[in-house]
Amino acid sequence: MNNRSIAAQDFLCAVTINAMIPLANERTLQAAFYILRGRKANQTLQDVHLYHLYPYYRMFPRFTKEDWEKIVSTLLQEEWIVPLPAVTATSKPSFSITEKGIDQAEQWKAAFQLERWNEPFTESGMAEKIELFWQRLHLLVQTVSQLLAGDLGFFPVVSDKKIQQWVKNQLASQTAREQWQKRLGEELHTLWSPLPEDVQKLLIGQLSGATQVGKTLGQLAAQQKDSAFYLQLPFRYGLAMSILQLQEDPARFPLLSHLVVQTEKWDTRLTESAARTYALVQRGMSIEQIADARKIKESTVEDHLAEIALRCPEWDCSTYLEPKLSAVIIQTSEQLQTSRLRLIKDHLGEAVSYLQIRLALARRQGERWT
Repeated sequence: MNNRSIAAQDFLCAVTINAMIPLANERTLQAAFYILRGRKANQTLQDVHLYHLYPYYRMFPRFTKEDWEKIVSTLLQEEWIVPLPAVTATSKPSFSITEKGIDQAEQWKAAFQLERWNEPFTESGMAEKIELFWQRLHLLVQTVSQLLAGDLGFFPVVSDKKIQQWVKNQLASQTAREQWQKRLGEELHTLWSPLPEDVQKLLIGQLSGATQVGKTLGQLAAQQKDSAFYLQLPFRYGLAMSILQLQEDPARFPLLSHLVVQTEKWDTRLTESAARTYALVQRGMSIEQIADARKIKESTVEDHLAEIALRCPEWDCSTYLEPKLSAVIIQTSEQLQTSRLRLIKDHLGEAVSYLQIRLALARRQGERWT
């Protein structure tokens, strides 16, 4: 950052085109918009997993359609991307990235340090983890600060009742309150001191307490003459690195590790919801049974199965996808040079389901990473 002014439009174009590159010739222009906003639709989650776009998922949850249209207009006008018509009557239009666009994306990736800020985001669940972590920490710091000042007549910075109850539970006993008052500052210093100084300032500047009213990210951006969109990246980076450190070394942070501890042990390779489904899959339950037991849609269970196929190579998915059919699907994908479900489905016909195509593609992608 270094006190330089960052053009918000350039930065948003940089993020967008780098998120678009894996999707080119495969998905619609809107696909990257849904990923950046953090849409929870089946197709979006599948794209995040299939194209390994975890750093971009929910990067800008308040991204507006107006912002998006301006970005796409710029990318088209500068000839960094080119729209592609639908290949068949049932398919959707796509886009390609020009050589000029690839070059620009690489320049922007270096200029905005995208690889650096994206480093800790290796699974889609991190986006939700950092939101929960920040809300808990924000309110906890405020409450402990007010306790130290002997003033509990304050308005909580987090209105979510579940978060408020969680903080109350942490401070329920006199012994717990004394421990938090004594050690919170020390643990935070130990946790955040390895982070870059500008990231530390960004995190601390948003905290509220008895003697400080935290600034919003927008206010800090105006103060530093930066883009609020850009500051979102080092902010998320700081939170994600904090979570990883607390998970890796909880003994070093006996208090702050409570912010990331799971009450139940699930497979950490998966999002919590997918891990819950995996536990039932391992018990031999069908898609219908899992959906009924968990009170979720069957399509959601299928999303989880695709995630399991991607991240859990030991899972035998032959109940849903025979090896011979998997080989046919992969061969078709390679012949058509696409991972677009509709195109593969149109080619193979009704005998093959979308779930089977998703499982085959996910398993192939998972094998590439291992």
